[in-house]
Amino acid sequence: MPPRKLPLRPNVCMLLYNKKGELFIGERSDRRGHWQFPQGGAEPRYSLRQNVVRELKEELGIPRRTLGSIRKLKATHEYEWRSTPPYAKRRWRGQSQTFWAVEFVGADSEIDLFADDSPEFLRWRWASVATVRRVADSRRLKGYDGALKEYIALRRRGRR
Repeated sequence: MPPRKLPLRPNVCMLLYNKKGELFIGERSDRRGHWQFPQGGAEPRYSLRQNVVRELKEELGIPRRTLGSIRKLKATHEYEWRSTPPYAKRRWRGQSQTFWAVEFVGADSEIDLFADDSPEFLRWRWASVATVRRVADSRRLKGYDGALKEYIALRRRGRR
C-alpha cells in the first residue's frame, strides 16, 4: 500500500497529574533532552481507557489502584512520521492521538520507570503547565497545546 494510503495508528497520550495539579513529564531514554508525556499505541483488543491504564503500567510501573479520575479530553492531534519506525513500516503513516487527564493518587515512590524491560524514560519530574511548555520537545508542543488548555480549564472548574 502506498504510504499516503496507510492509516494513522491510534495513540493515547496521558496528562498524568498529582494532588498539586502538576503534570508528569519524562525524558525519553532514546533521546536525551526530549521531554514528553507518557503515551503509546492503542492496542485494538482494549478500549482506549484500558489502553491508558495499560500504558501507564508499562511506562511508569504504576498499578490501577494509584489512578483516580480518568477523563478523556476533547483535544486530538494527528501527525505523520518524518521517519517511519521499523514496527510501523507498511502498517501506519503516523499517529492519531487522543488525550487523557489522569489523576495520580499514589506515592511518587510507586513510579518505577524501569518496571518494563525497555524503559521509555530515563528520568521524570512533576511540572507546571508553564514548565511543560518550556521543556517539552518542540515538535510535541503543537499537539499538546489543545490538551494543556483543556487541562487548565478543568483545573479552574475544579477549584470553584
